[in-house]
Amino acid sequence: MNKTAYLSLVCAALLIAGGLYYFLREEPSLPDSTPIVEQNPAQPASNLTFAGSSIIEEKNGKKVWEINAETIEADTSGKLVYLTNLTGIFYQENGGKLELVAQKGVLDTKTHDITLQGDIKATSSEGAVFTAPEGRYSEQTKHFTGTGGITLTRGDTVITGDTIDADTETERVKVQGNARVVTGGKNP
Repeated sequence: MNKTAYLSLVCAALLIAGGLYYFLREEPSLPDSTPIVEQNPAQPASNLTFAGSSIIEEKNGKKVWEINAETIEADTSGKLVYLTNLTGIFYQENGGKLELVAQKGVLDTKTHDITLQGDIKATSSEGAVFTAPEGRYSEQTKHFTGTGGITLTRGDTVITGDTIDADTETERVKVQGNARVVTGGKNP
């Protein structure tokens, strides 16, 4: 099943669950004298919220990434999914993985890009760790970017700077803005 079909199924399941809840919930009966007030059409409908859920991206039957979150909230348009206290695993071609945590995230269901905020920490299976206050994962390029003051640690080398751009395997890393490298605890 391709990734578009999978995400479409997830969105359809969210919409069906919301519809079932709407039609099957018990509503208190109104006294005869109470007028019925219609919802203001200018007011948006409520988003669908799930607790302790996961979203998985697959391509050709293999997992590309999976995200678990304390809460997942889909907007009514189905275009954006809001994630709170998330953990993610991004699977690498070489069999390794990149594990990520963040306080908040927003998944664009059309592009599959993920915007992240709050104490982002990504750890590769090779031991590299990068941290940033804000970040973004691009599905098209398979790259992470971090902004707002970043740190990349690999072995005894620590790189700091304003921004970072790294592939999911952390083999190609580009640090810009006030970049500084410290190796073995000594300035080079």
